Amino acid sequence: MIIKVLIGITFGIITGMSITTMFVPKDTILIELFLTKITATSIITGVVCGIYAHFTKSKLQTFMVSILIGIAVFYIKYFITGHHYDPLNMGAFVGAILGGIFTIIKKFKQSINVHSKIQKYQENGFSN
Repeated sequence: MIIKVLIGITFGIITGMSITTMFVPKDTILIELFLTKITATSIITGVVCGIYAHFTKSKLQTFMVSILIGIAVFYIKYFITGHHYDPLNMGAFVGAILGGIFTIIKKFKQSINVHSKIQKYQENGFSN
């Protein structure tokens, strides 16, 4: 679970900083991009999505619920701070990116598991 939370934090930072670059002036330094409300909200979304991705088995459910988590976290940020950069679209966008990343990771792990089982069976003589 810690690895998925760290993945959520990492990709939350990357996503948040990428979105923030669209709204700030060109001469902004990197640390200011990291300290914005959008990046912080993306990090929180990444943590919650990582926790959810750990407990669910379905890839589609991980993706869809991550979108809902993103919308919920961005709306909570909107109600607390009044930061009005369209929380519905930004939350859905960040949730979709993070949900897609966790879905790809699950699919990749599943493919590796299937490949290793096939290799094990072939080593034991169950090949065609």
